[in-house]
Amino acid sequence: MREQILFLLLIVIDTQLSVHNLYLIGYRYHQWMKSEELLKLTASEPLTLEQEYQMQRSWWEDNDKCTFIVLDKAKWMSGSCTEEDCMLGDVNLFLTDSEDLSMAEIEIMIAEPSYRGKGFGKEVTMMMMYYGVTQLQITKFQAKINLENTISIAMFRNMHFDEVSISHVFQEVTLLLMVDNCRKKWLLEQMNWVKEERYSEIKQRLEGDIQSAFVQQE
Repeated sequence: MREQILFLLLIVIDTQLSVHNLYLIGYRYHQWMKSEELLKLTASEPLTLEQEYQMQRSWWEDNDKCTFIVLDKAKWMSGSCTEEDCMLGDVNLFLTDSEDLSMAEIEIMIAEPSYRGKGFGKEVTMMMMYYGVTQLQITKFQAKINLENTISIAMFRNMHFDEVSISHVFQEVTLLLMVDNCRKKWLLEQMNWVKEERYSEIKQRLEGDIQSAFVQQE
């Protein structure tokens, strides 16, 4: 799986974290949520374009949200695709309890069908948890998942999330992971190759490489 390079888009700061195959850069609009399947699995409502733009503005302005978009790095690095064409999913953290900032709700979505079932969901989730633990001091992760999304439920359970409750009204299960010292150590070991880079610098370098290649061809 790590032979296929991915990117994650980080909103808020011009920073990019890489994990062999993962990077973090800012949020972009996409057409995924027009899919009835994804709307159902993520318990979301369809948005108009203007509503989507308003939501994006809230991501930039609100301090209780952190969202990332997953990109296929190989496609992005080729210079032949726009960032939007390279997007394949997203992952989010929500600080839902103003009295307990160590608690965050985590969401993960691999929107492009061809990327599902290959371990990307787990890798992206671990990357976001690493970011939450090291940058936001999160010690408790909560996941609320549609009951029909059995693949996501199994993934979080395999990552040692425990079932807290089931809501038949909202058709979702709530899972919780307490990040004690042992689990934090394990997470840091798994993500020990993470490095931080500025997205603008990498993009500028890429554009320079593409321009140089173009000039050489002439």
